[in-house]
Amino acid sequence: KYQEALALIKKDNPFPAVCGRICNKRCEEACTRGTIDQAVSIDAVKKFLAEQDLHAETRYIPPVVVASSLSGWEQKIAIIGAGPAGLSAAYYLATRGYKPTVFEKSARPGGMMTYGIPSFKLEKDIIDAETQVLRELGVDVDPTTFTVEQAVPQLRALLEGRAHA
Repeated sequence: KYQEALALIKKDNPFPAVCGRICNKRCEEACTRGTIDQAVSIDAVKKFLAEQDLHAETRYIPPVVVASSLSGWEQKIAIIGAGPAGLSAAYYLATRGYKPTVFEKSARPGGMMTYGIPSFKLEKDIIDAETQVLRELGVDVDPTTFTVEQAVPQLRALLEGRAHA
């Protein structure tokens, strides 16, 4: 039932492997189960389940559920920044049938997950694997270095349908 558990976790958290590695476990300190024997190690459970998501053969890709009779939405959505917020927005939009494009000025997606958390705490291949789930959902993650002057015409072209989406 690992896939079912992972599906439940990913309803509220598109990056369980990242969170499993950087979580400070405050909920375990407050866990009332600790009054009986010991707190539930929810961080370890989520980390274990998220390991399944790091391997392509056991990866959980959530189903795309479109709230319409269409097979997807035609609207184009541009998301500026491939940090946790931008990638989360792309994840949830993709699971609802949209095909967002995420623009990022840095060479790799992830924002502070990639550039702010040291590798001994969060390996970069973990972020890459979690980002791959977005790509498999149809999200276009475009980590190209650009300035604001370059981005505005690209975004206008994308929204007007002159660029790939």
